[in-house]
Amino acid sequence: MDKRLLYVTVIIVIVVASIGALYAYNVLRTPAPTATTPTTPTTPTTTLQYSFKMPTGSPTGTFYIAAQAIAAVVSKYSPEITVVAIPGGGSISNCRAVGRGDVPISLSTALVAHFAYNGLEPFFKNETYPALRFVAPIHPLVVGFIVRSGSGIKTVYDLAGKRVAIGEPGSGDAVVSEIILKEAGVWDKVIKVNVGDPESWDLFKSEQVDAFIHHTTVPNPSIYELSTRVPITFAEIPDDLASKIISKYGFFSQAVIPKEGYVGMDRDVKVLKIPSIIIANANAPEDMVYKFVKAYWERFDEVVVMASFLKDVDRNNPFAGVTLPLHPGAYKYFSEKGYTIPESLKPK
Repeated sequence: MDKRLLYVTVIIVIVVASIGALYAYNVLRTPAPTATTPTTPTTPTTTLQYSFKMPTGSPTGTFYIAAQAIAAVVSKYSPEITVVAIPGGGSISNCRAVGRGDVPISLSTALVAHFAYNGLEPFFKNETYPALRFVAPIHPLVVGFIVRSGSGIKTVYDLAGKRVAIGEPGSGDAVVSEIILKEAGVWDKVIKVNVGDPESWDLFKSEQVDAFIHHTTVPNPSIYELSTRVPITFAEIPDDLASKIISKYGFFSQAVIPKEGYVGMDRDVKVLKIPSIIIANANAPEDMVYKFVKAYWERFDEVVVMASFLKDVDRNNPFAGVTLPLHPGAYKYFSEKGYTIPESLKPK
């Protein structure tokens, strides 16, 4: 090869490599867009881009499945948002992360979010998260005490003198157990066993407890499988007791478990339910939250295809059981759609 041609070739290679290295340096040095620090696009447009991870619960739980479906739909129909659902620690952990501003959006039960917002024990002793805001509802969780069919336990009043697995100390199950049983006047009359699932299920199968509490969707596959071995039903929460609890604790509402729900049920049973909700930090951009809830709510049918239990969301009354104020972005969306928003939920 001619030496001059060789020199020219070497120079071209060096220049190209230098340009490539400079480009890579700039890309890697540019922070990825986040929900709290939107980047200005290099193209001549005013659209902001948002990218974040949304922590949920265990990989086998309903939070993770629901969030995967929501993230897929939001990312598809709101091109400005890229959101990825990841496994997380559940409601308590998520409330802390969102309340601190570590992540912009996540999931929680309305009960735990209420406790976090107000800094109430047992979840949030000496810590308060007033920056938590409500975005939209997801699937409600049915709350009740599971008992054996034919046990003679018809209502929660009949749990007096029985061995009841009330959940692990400090858990949502334990808090709800205490609320329901105290309001029923039997808290000091039951034999309390402080375990949660799956230990409570094992104790139930071996007849070491007479009942156990659970937050769940219906039918829950694991509990249904249990019912094929040990026919089950629920201890009913009568109307008078339900009304008393609902009036005192705003995040509860009534629910009915159909007799077709599990093997062993011979009638529909009235229990309670607590909504699960999407939560956001108050400082999450209004534009981002608006587009998030718009994509989720208007493409809801596609979300349900991927997470069928979300069909139980009350689309006519998305604020039932919620005590947190709305995020301004969510308030803007639901206002535009003509929803009647309770005064207590309007942005603060």
